[in-house]
Amino acid sequence: MLATPSMNVKELMEEGAGSEQIAGLFDIERYAWMALSYDMALALDMDGCILAVNSAWQRATGFWPEALRGKYLLEFMEFEDRERSLAALQSLITSDTASTTFDFRFRCEKGQYKRFNWNVLFSPDTEIFYCIVKDLSNVHDLHHAAYHDTLTGLPNRLFLTDALPKLVAGALDFRHVLALFFLDLDGFKAINDTMGHQAGDILLQTVASRLRLCISRPENCVRLGGDEFVLMETWPCEAFAPEDLATRVITAVNEPVCVNGCEVRVGASVGIALAPLAGKTPAELMALADQAMYSAKRSGKNRFVLATGADGPACPLGLESPGGNG
Repeated sequence: MLATPSMNVKELMEEGAGSEQIAGLFDIERYAWMALSYDMALALDMDGCILAVNSAWQRATGFWPEALRGKYLLEFMEFEDRERSLAALQSLITSDTASTTFDFRFRCEKGQYKRFNWNVLFSPDTEIFYCIVKDLSNVHDLHHAAYHDTLTGLPNRLFLTDALPKLVAGALDFRHVLALFFLDLDGFKAINDTMGHQAGDILLQTVASRLRLCISRPENCVRLGGDEFVLMETWPCEAFAPEDLATRVITAVNEPVCVNGCEVRVGASVGIALAPLAGKTPAELMALADQAMYSAKRSGKNRFVLATGADGPACPLGLESPGGNG
């Protein structure tokens, strides 16, 4: 998880700290964070102006830190990558997600472009983006970097795009059942809003670890983004049990999580779609599972709904929802 200044600004102000003192403490923590990072580290204001970088940038780009400070990140982005990358930064300000990962081609000192992977966290207290940046040309396992989520280590949406068609084809060819579980956490937003984004990150990492243990092949546990996950499991046609697995998943998610010395709990609304019983293409399965998940939300949350396809109704089944989920 990306380390950033962790002081509680509200508490400091209540204790009488002035704005200059708080700003000085942030500068000290930011300096320590950058100095201790082997990877490229960068602090960016809300206008996209580079506030500070560490010496690792000279090694990767040829630019010394003083040549980058005060410049706008947009100046170094390949034109075709700008819209997508700026939208990813903007999403941290307007959504409940604390961190995001994206990549773009960065213009180096001699004019050549390198593809960098950015792990970015936005701090509302300082209105600063804190970035850890990796040079993908030096990553030995480019496949892993592209196909996995930085925060949780789980496979990401790109992995799902590649893996799901193969699993669906396998279900059709080898006559077994594939279950796709679309999971959305109940109560995550309230915890994220009241306890902070870092608490939300800890919660997501803990849930991700539990979900991996619920299925037979942990690599088929995917984080789509935010608090949404997808699980994929297969069974022989005569012995498939998606309801049992859904119950285990919800029970695992419901276990308390210790965040900053406090116990918190979340629920899970789960939509399930089966191939080839309900759908025979990846798009059909994703749509059915997504609809079933929202049906679970409407039915009381912290439960699962099994989609039966266009010809039959979805069947809501669930557990008692933890208090306070929203």
